[in-house]
Formats: sequence, C-alpha cells, structure tokens
Amino acid sequence: MDDLNKKFSVVVFPFLKTSGPVSIGNITFSSTDCTDGLSVEQTACVKEIAEMLFLQDHYRIKSASFAIVPYIDPPSKFNHLMDIQDVVSYIYVSPRHSFGDVFLSSEHASMAIFTPESGSQFLAHPTFHVDLVEPNQQVTAAISKKIINGYSGIYNFRHHFWVTKGSRLYGPMPRLTLNHYQDLKEDFNRASTSSNRADFRLLCELLRKPRSSAGLRIFNSIRWFHAANNKANEPMTAIIMLAIAFETLMRLPSESKSAHLIDAISLLLGRIRRIDIWASQFYKARSQIVHEGFTQELRYIATDSPKNNNGQRYQSLLSYGRKIFQLCIGTILTGAELSELAGLEETLITNQERFQKVCKILKDTESQIGDRVARIKPIIEAIEEFQVVPEENLQLETMFGALRLVAKTQLEIDNTLSQDLRDRLKQISNAKRSKTHLQELEALKNLQDFLSAGSSTKTNDFTETVRSLVRTVWNYVFYNYYLLKNVRAKSK
Repeated sequence: MDDLNKKFSVVVFPFLKTSGPVSIGNITFSSTDCTDGLSVEQTACVKEIAEMLFLQDHYRIKSASFAIVPYIDPPSKFNHLMDIQDVVSYIYVSPRHSFGDVFLSSEHASMAIFTPESGSQFLAHPTFHVDLVEPNQQVTAAISKKIINGYSGIYNFRHHFWVTKGSRLYGPMPRLTLNHYQDLKEDFNRASTSSNRADFRLLCELLRKPRSSAGLRIFNSIRWFHAANNKANEPMTAIIMLAIAFETLMRLPSESKSAHLIDAISLLLGRIRRIDIWASQFYKARSQIVHEGFTQELRYIATDSPKNNNGQRYQSLLSYGRKIFQLCIGTILTGAELSELAGLEETLITNQERFQKVCKILKDTESQIGDRVARIKPIIEAIEEFQVVPEENLQLETMFGALRLVAKTQLEIDNTLSQDLRDRLKQISNAKRSKTHLQELEALKNLQDFLSAGSSTKTNDFTETVRSLVRTVWNYVFYNYYLLKNVRAKSK
C-alpha cells in the first residue's frame, strides 16, 4: 500500500458484523468481506485492516462492519461518529429477559478509526523488553526500514494507536464474545422503523438532523448510560454512571436531587406504583457510594413504604434503572417529535432572531459551505412563513446583512447563474451601507424585479431559497423604499 497522504479514513465496528450495507446517520457501513465499489487503494486498506482484527489469542474475526469517510481532522469532526456509536450501542445494550441483563455490553459497539499514513517502524514494532514470538517475513522486512506505511488510529475516541500490515488489534477487554444473531443491517433497520420502541426510532432519526442543544443533552446522557453498561464496571461504579446519566437527561438541580429525580420520572412515566420507591432506593445507594465509598443495598426492596426496608429484596437497582432510563429517553424524544411536528419552537422565535441566525451560520467558515446552505434553508422558509406576524425591533441592518451574505454564498457555489442575475447579486453584496439604506434598497428592488419577472436562468434549491429571502425582505422594506424616494423627489 502506498502512502495515501490522509485522503480518507476507515471507520470500523470490529465486533459487529453486518449482512449488507446499512446507512446510519449520513454514513453507510458495509461488511469487510465485501469491498464492491471501492477504489484500489481503499480496497487494499480495508483488507489490511480486516486482517488486523482479532478477538483473542490467534483468533481473527471473520468480518466486521466498516465505512470509508473523508479524512477526519480535527478531532471535533468526530461528533457525528460518536453519535452513531452511541445509537448503535444504545440499541444493542437494551435490557432483555426478566432478569434485566443487557443484550450486548457497551464494549461490543467499540469503534476504531484508521487513517492511512507512513510513520516510524518503532510505533508498530517495539524493541524494549519484548520478544518477537511469531517472526514472519512482513515484520522482518518492516523492521529493516525506518519509515513504513501503516495507519494512525484512535480507539473509542480515546486511545491512540499506530499499526501496520501484520499488526493485531484486540478488543477493550479480555474474552469478549461475539453474538450469533447480531446483524447490524437487520438490527438497525428494525430499530429505525420500530413501532413499539419510540426511543430506537427517534434516536435513529436524530442522527440525520443538525446538532442542537437538546440533541447534545440526549447524547451526553446516553454516553453516561453506556459507561454504566460497561462490563468492566463493578455494580457500584455502574450506579454512579447511571445516576449521572439521569441527572444529565433530566437537568437535575444540585440540591435535593433524589426528590427531583422522583418527580421527573413520575412526570415522564406517570405515577406508577412503586416507581418512586425504586427512585428513592436508587438515589440512596448512589449517595452512599459517593459519600461513603460503599453500599450494601444494590438490590431493589419490594415495598410500598419508602421508610420500610423490611420488604423482599428483588432484582438489582441497575436492571430497573436501565429500563427506566430508556423509557424516559423515549418519552422525551416523543415529546420533542410532537413539538417539532407542531412547529412549537418556531413560534417562539422572532424573525429578527432568525435573520441573526442566518448571518451567524453563513459567517461560520469552519463548517462546510454545503452544511451552511442546508442549515439556513429551513430558517429562511420560517422567515417567509412568519413575516405576517407583527414584530417590534426588526432591524434593516440585520435583514440586509443576511441578504448580503446569502447573495455572496450563491455567487460562490453556483456557476450556472446568468450574467444578469450575477450582476444583481453583486449589487446586493457590494451595496454601500448608509443610514438611509438607499443603495441597498435600490439593489434589492432591482433583484426583486428581476426574480419576480421569472428572468433567472436554471434554478436549484438554493436559488429558490434566495428568491424566498429576497421576496420576504422586499415585503418588509418596500414601504421604506417608496417613502424615501418620495421624500427625495420632493426635496429636489
């Protein structure tokens, strides 16, 4: 394999197999034993990486799930992959059977990212205090060179590594077992269309939406939930992690967390008999662990009295906690979906704020221009929809600022525009700013007349977005334009 200068990265779920391609978020995962459609370089990389994936000892994993993605840098670009890992792990960790144990632990959804690059042979072949027990021609040839081709990698977004052909990559814990019936394609597709698991379906949909503060809170709480389901944890550690997951999800205040947790769960799931008892016992165990370092009560005590500990000890507090957490996630996501369908959030935002948001998004040069265009489209649609609502403090400067940035963006991304349209967009983007906004108003009128006459050339989605914004801003300011023109005419 030649040094590919970081053209792309390979994302791998080493311990999850798939029977075929499956789209998760905006990334498609396939099986490592099927490289159809890949370039020669990508095929060579996938085959080399697949040969490195071992379960234990000398047992290589037959196939794993992988995706080719653009080279990932900086690490902030990991966000979508982290969310994908969270959703996949969430689906597989779901409690099963009457005992409440998890189907697959969080470790099964481990993710490794490989980026082809050259590096020092000492990164893959240590020499101090080790013996090479299985020498082979590949390793011997590599050791004779100072710089060799290989892969820089990161495991579960935490552990950095460097490997080359012939290396072995093992799991995060000893004796991790694979599941006969696990199939990423079938399992994810079933989850994303599930009628009886709203949390599965809505989390899969959340992956396809732009990141929001509410979505970030959901994913942050799920990461703590996964930490609680790590097989390496002792039960007391898992209780602490799960408590943090609840606190993150519910945004519990720092004081009286036990009472607030009981109220929050009851509000979400209803006044179910004994659910307050479980919550009280769970948080009591959490507090004992945090403040005393130990608790003897890791099991739920079946009783109707919060003060009576003489009831029958039943299942673990954790097994109930996992199920209740996922029910709370489902309820919150369902409420968010209903609010979104009703457009509730949009009714609470003014157009002045929307114009400001358009400016902020288009000025964010760290994000891809295609992402910026996609993000402003629904905002501009909302601006046009709510233009009929009376609004105080709607500022001309903000509207023209948004219009100027949108015009510059279309000039940058669309080479198919007619010269007449390009000239009018340039007039808007270069119009002189003044207290009267006269030049900006005249440029806007010229563009509005041109677009309303249907004189533009080939249109696309963004052209229609621009047309919508121009039409809306003109509806807001045409009175200012004609008033200013009349005043100037009388003054002559």
